[in-house]
Amino acid sequence: MKKILMILTMALAATSCMDILDVAPEDQIASENMWTTEELADKGMAGLYFPFYATQLSSTQLRRADGLNRQGIEAMSFATDYYSNNYPVELLSLATKPANDFQVWYEWKFCYTIIHACNDAIANLHKADMSANKLARYQCEARFLRAWAYNRLNMLYQGVPVYLEPINNEDCTRGQSSVDEVWQVILDDLTYCINNPDFPNNTLNENYGRPSKGAAYALRGMVYMWKKQYKEAGNDFKEVETCGYGLWTGEYADFFKYENEKDKEMIFSLQFSEETGYCDNIQQMTGARDTYDGWTEIKPSADFVDYYKNADGSDFKWSEVDGLQDWDLLTPKQREIFFCRDGLESMSSQKNALIKRVGEDIYQKYYLNSGNEARIKKAYDSRDPRLQQTVVTPYVPVDCYKPNYAGDANQIGKQLRWPLKEQGTNGGDFWLDKRTSAFYCYRKYNEFEKGRLISRSRCHTDWPLIRYTDVLLQYAEALAQTDQLGEAIRLVNKVRTRAHMPALTEGGSGPCAVNGNEDMLERIRYERRVEFCLEGINFFDEVRWGTYKETKFQGKDINGGKSWWGELVEYNWYYTDYMWPWTAPISETQKNPNLTKRSGWAY
Repeated sequence: MKKILMILTMALAATSCMDILDVAPEDQIASENMWTTEELADKGMAGLYFPFYATQLSSTQLRRADGLNRQGIEAMSFATDYYSNNYPVELLSLATKPANDFQVWYEWKFCYTIIHACNDAIANLHKADMSANKLARYQCEARFLRAWAYNRLNMLYQGVPVYLEPINNEDCTRGQSSVDEVWQVILDDLTYCINNPDFPNNTLNENYGRPSKGAAYALRGMVYMWKKQYKEAGNDFKEVETCGYGLWTGEYADFFKYENEKDKEMIFSLQFSEETGYCDNIQQMTGARDTYDGWTEIKPSADFVDYYKNADGSDFKWSEVDGLQDWDLLTPKQREIFFCRDGLESMSSQKNALIKRVGEDIYQKYYLNSGNEARIKKAYDSRDPRLQQTVVTPYVPVDCYKPNYAGDANQIGKQLRWPLKEQGTNGGDFWLDKRTSAFYCYRKYNEFEKGRLISRSRCHTDWPLIRYTDVLLQYAEALAQTDQLGEAIRLVNKVRTRAHMPALTEGGSGPCAVNGNEDMLERIRYERRVEFCLEGINFFDEVRWGTYKETKFQGKDINGGKSWWGELVEYNWYYTDYMWPWTAPISETQKNPNLTKRSGWAY
């Protein structure tokens, strides 16, 4: 599919009810002519994927106007803090949530662009002269993509207008269908796909990356999870493995490398290539200046890093780290003292600035001129191994590469230190782009060494829209919800074994003993949070579970971007009870008076 993306701008002629596409542009194939031959039908089907791809790869801004909104949805998650000087996440940073917010508008536009293109395909594919089984496969593929888009809309807005046939912009005047009515539309499309004998079980070897029956089972099971129909969800999730998909068996971190992107774990993916026009720029979003000159705008939140459990499965607490017993007696600002680099006694400017921040008494009582780094490093070394595979933590040497710097060679053994001294080369400070305080950096989807990428905007690791671990853990959740505790534990232990975490046991005592279904559900939530960070999944999980305020906001009305030691140092985030579900965007309500506005939102 990657090779045919060159023709997508010609192939996509469907309207979106957003006035963003001309219904008969001079440089595109008009809808009535799109499907008249098999060749045009092939191009038209390829065009259904065009909205997923970003073209503005010089930008990391939230308001980038095309492609899957990866950074925006990830920024809303518990795991991630997104910071941009130009466009902060207004759904978080504004106390009153605006109906003209970019994400509220963009997700609506993005999904309906896909939906109306799919409607056009479904209505017209029969015009092309192609084999019956290929026609059936294409019909399933279009219905799957339509279901995927409606699913995303319903997760965000909880009820949207339903259009299942080609329609002109001026005729998009329907009000929102109920959330259950939209779920049923999705279920109907996915059931159509599952029941069609010409829809392949998987596309691991042929038509790679296209939807399959296994993907339809997975997505239908996920819809049932939202509907709390856990028995039906479990039945569907069980079928995914019979369709040929399975768990990645290598190291957790290695799955996110381009060498392994076609593993049986990958059920439905957004495919990338390093060739111009097919690539991505996630490196620029997540990377450091020392990793391909990234901008560190998507970075792990301090609350999320603190959430990782100890290696024995017990909860992590800073006050239980050797030498940090007074943690709870200090203010967040004063706790900076524990994270400082060794040798400040000979760094007068950094020492004096630190004392101004924390106080002379705190400095004299807690700072170790030799051993401060080793003390704090132990707090990260003794944790769930996925922490070190996902996040660059303080005082851990890393090899890294910045183009045209340090002789254009790999830099060896740099470390994330605080306070910063100088970037340096071998053994120097690991240099982020955001350096106003001490921030973490993702390892996941962040390439470190020379030769891995052509540039920060030429990334080519495929992006999982559905992967098997997601299915497996939701399957475990469905089992726990239906009193099948032992089987739920068995499935979760597959994921924990891969992560080198101790197995859960049913009953008893100790950090890995599961006592009851509610305990099991919380353990499943833990696995999902640490497994799917940076994949645009967690926000949907948290709102489905009703735990968003508990995690993203730490149970408070105000939270925000924090330093390693938990001090609020970037813009604040403001929680409101109405911030989810989202309201219809103001631009749509102005055009369509039949749309209902949600209370609380600023119109």
